[in-house]
Amino acid sequence: MNVPSDQVSPVKEIIEPVNRYFHNPIAASIVKALKDTWVTPNQVTYSSVFVGLVSAYTFSLGTLQGFLLAGILLEVVLILDCVDGQLARAKKCSSDWGRLLDGIAGYIIYLAVLAGIMIGLDNEYMALALFGVITILRAIAYDYCKLTMITMIQKGFDGNFQEILNTYSKISDNASILLKVYFYYLQLQRLLFRGCFTSLSEFVGSGKEGYKGDIMSSSERKDYQQKASSLMIAWSWNGADLPLFLLVLMSLFGVMERCLFPLVCFLAVQFVLTIIYHQTQTQKLLNVGKVKSV
Repeated sequence: MNVPSDQVSPVKEIIEPVNRYFHNPIAASIVKALKDTWVTPNQVTYSSVFVGLVSAYTFSLGTLQGFLLAGILLEVVLILDCVDGQLARAKKCSSDWGRLLDGIAGYIIYLAVLAGIMIGLDNEYMALALFGVITILRAIAYDYCKLTMITMIQKGFDGNFQEILNTYSKISDNASILLKVYFYYLQLQRLLFRGCFTSLSEFVGSGKEGYKGDIMSSSERKDYQQKASSLMIAWSWNGADLPLFLLVLMSLFGVMERCLFPLVCFLAVQFVLTIIYHQTQTQKLLNVGKVKSV
């Protein structure tokens, strides 16, 4: 696909603030030390899963010391989650499998940690279940908006649908169950934001596998970035790392049980308000050039 060569400003607004200002700088220092070593991004991802599972087990002990250590380990996981992507870019070895592995690892760690906290607290099942559902919904929505808006700004087309096309192409060559799961994950995002869902069998016969997308001009992309700036900032507070970082802080200060339900309420209200704001901004963004999705 040909992309206009004109460059637009780097897209920083939609990066989660806790990563942009805290985890990413720490990760950058680690990447600098690892760049010329034998360590690979996937090895970092596997390490983060191991540390995450140890954190989950330590949470399950239910002691003050256990929660303190688990919080520290979970913070290490959040930093490693930034390291693997930065290391892949530094070593120029980014891959579709690496991105898929990183996503799967994140959900494994997240669910394991929640299970560990449930066992450790033993009386906050409802609050933790709500926390899990809300955080997963936030993560799904954030991933969609991040991919769509960044590719719209940098390349001028709908990144979500292009990712669906790329995944479908890979499934045609290798019908991996993970690729199929990822295909439907992308379709779920499209259902939540666009109200449309296409199964794999329907997609094959729809002719959409040949879609190349509309490409906006440089001026249109700059206009889109300017108008989407406040919306990207709003979504930057809805990623999965903020709730996990707040779990870290509550663990370190020993206030997990006291603050868990208020945190759930805060995350839910914040997410709903972002969705409402997204809807109010949609029409303004759809009026930019060839934009067909937000």
